[in-house]
Amino acid sequence: MLIVVNSIIERLNEDLEVVEMLRILWIDDERKHVVVINIDDHRNMLYPYFIRYEEIMREIQEKKSRLTELETDMRLLSPDEKYLEKYKDNRERRWNLIKDIVLREPEIYVSESRGKLIHEVHLSSGKSKKVIRDYLKKYWFYGKSKNGLLDNYFDCGVPGKQRVYKQKPGPVSTNRTMVTEADIEIFKSAIKVFHIRKGMNITTTHERMCETFYKRGFYRKYGVKVPIVDPDKSPSLRQFRYWYKTNSSPFSRYSNKRGKRRANMDVRAMMGNASEKAICVGAVFEVDATRADIILVSFDRKTILGKPTVYVVIDVFSRLVVGYHVSLAPESWFEAMVAVEHAATNKVENCARYGIPIHEEDWPCQYLPQNLVGDRGELKSQLSERFVNLNVDVLNAPSYRGDLKPFVESNFHITNETIRQLLSGSTEAKQLVRGDYNPARDSAWTIEEFNRFLIVYFLTYNKSALSKDYIPTKEMFTDQVELTPLKVWNWDKGVRLLHEKSRKELRYNLLPREEAKVTRFGIEFRGLTYTCDVGIREGWFEGNGNGIDGRTKIEISYDPRNCSSIFLKHKNDLLSCLLTGRSKEFDGLHFDEVAKIMEYRDSQIKEQEKLEKQPRAELHAFTKVLDETAKEKTKAATKDRSFYSRNQNKREVRSADSKTWGAMGAMTNISQATDRSNNVTKPSAENVVVFLTTNEKDEITYVNNSDIQSLFSRKSLERRRRNESDD
Repeated sequence: MLIVVNSIIERLNEDLEVVEMLRILWIDDERKHVVVINIDDHRNMLYPYFIRYEEIMREIQEKKSRLTELETDMRLLSPDEKYLEKYKDNRERRWNLIKDIVLREPEIYVSESRGKLIHEVHLSSGKSKKVIRDYLKKYWFYGKSKNGLLDNYFDCGVPGKQRVYKQKPGPVSTNRTMVTEADIEIFKSAIKVFHIRKGMNITTTHERMCETFYKRGFYRKYGVKVPIVDPDKSPSLRQFRYWYKTNSSPFSRYSNKRGKRRANMDVRAMMGNASEKAICVGAVFEVDATRADIILVSFDRKTILGKPTVYVVIDVFSRLVVGYHVSLAPESWFEAMVAVEHAATNKVENCARYGIPIHEEDWPCQYLPQNLVGDRGELKSQLSERFVNLNVDVLNAPSYRGDLKPFVESNFHITNETIRQLLSGSTEAKQLVRGDYNPARDSAWTIEEFNRFLIVYFLTYNKSALSKDYIPTKEMFTDQVELTPLKVWNWDKGVRLLHEKSRKELRYNLLPREEAKVTRFGIEFRGLTYTCDVGIREGWFEGNGNGIDGRTKIEISYDPRNCSSIFLKHKNDLLSCLLTGRSKEFDGLHFDEVAKIMEYRDSQIKEQEKLEKQPRAELHAFTKVLDETAKEKTKAATKDRSFYSRNQNKREVRSADSKTWGAMGAMTNISQATDRSNNVTKPSAENVVVFLTTNEKDEITYVNNSDIQSLFSRKSLERRRRNESDD
């Protein structure tokens, strides 16, 4: 059990109820003293105080306290880009005011020295001491995060509760009427009687309501009683419409207007991501990528794929490989973030996914550093600002300066040397010349097999002896620490700068984000639709897509490697949204594969729309002739009959025709089949209407409409004569 900075401890009473929640702010090198702060009430923040490390451990062992998961306000500590852009300047101004004293640990936690430090800032800045104290408390309360100094407007007001007004809210107008409980009962009656029962729109419903319930008498005009509406006591149309929209859902409004059946059909919700600063473990992590010196093959082993990209994250102080990532994709921000995410998550779970069981002590890193050093290529992106949300400072190395991150570069050299010695299909990073043997001929490893090799290799590397360039500290010599990355890590782990973040925070800040749309089919993103229980419960997808707090355009986080789910930050949580029934067939695919399928669909539809014009022309021509023939025959047969007489005896004639038609098409009609089989004659070419095949469409010969009409007229005349001769 390890207590690190930002660990949350719950103190319990005799009934095992939580009476106090503490956040760890600082631990001394000898693990004797700990600084904690009470985080029960964000409206009444207290000063941190010292407590003995042994006391905390004893309370945990005696079940009087317990470690719990981090409770973070993601709205504040991982804000949206727009919110951060709006209040970032205020955050930086407050941080610059206190940054020189908050880093002076543990002096800043001692009451006497803290007063002196605050007084110095007060004299140099001119800010009041109360303001400086408030900034310090907010910084500590939110886990020593700079974002804790942001303006917090998320809990302003009383959401979900109806306000009690003493005068009419809103801008000054001629209407001074306030809506009371009695008015609300009248609103309900008006909606029920005029809107639902009589089908009137909201404007007419309001007019009839005022005429019925807010009249002060009558007068006679045109011989009828006309109600006199009191405009000073009747609510306005705006008040009536606002109440109706606020107290009804889109589904109920549509149902009231067009009926529940239409509402169920039209608007119901459809449901079917160098060592200078390395004073201790966690001070600096280095991340970088290289092409591994091995040529991989596809999963079916029939195609040579080339070299994979390997990202490695290494702790500078201990030289421990704390995370890695292997990919066939080129270097990018996302690929680097996958490696960082691996460094900050549990290795037992990650290794188990590839069938390699390990214990936590074999690979104990699941934390974030204070500083992250990487290339300008990946970490120079504006997205690096998100690391502020994770309490990590990004240090970009200049181009072509691998010497500023020498430890990860050195690891690449050792790793590739081992690969060339052990694996088939390995090759040095050099240009092949004529006559050289092509190592791709020996390639046999798939990326999955290579990934399993890297797991075992890094486990072995972490237990290997450090290089002779490593200089141990005096404390390490005193404690006789074994000089391997794993032993050095375990010796110094958690003493100062390591901290951890929840998996939700990591996903939200490291995964790419894009805009999606809320519709009645779900959350639409890249042609797919997603849903979640919260959205169904809160009615996001009703109507044409009611949206989230009125917004239909939202920001989501996603993992480009798999389209099975996306992530949505909603209030103080990160929701996982799964594919709906209409998109379930894409489950497990890469987003690039989905894009190819959508591109194929669009191109095919456009192509078929071009090709369908000729078949439809054939249909129209054939239908036109049949329609004219039918009209001529009907006109000739009914020239002596009235419309009234034609509507007589419909039931008897319909029954007789039904039996005749059924007998003609019956499967047991042997006589008709025999006649047809015995009297089969090949029709003459002039009596056959030929429809063009696909292969003939390039050689279309058009026939005049007069020729087609004469053909069908001749056939109809011959058929009529045969019928007369039979009679």
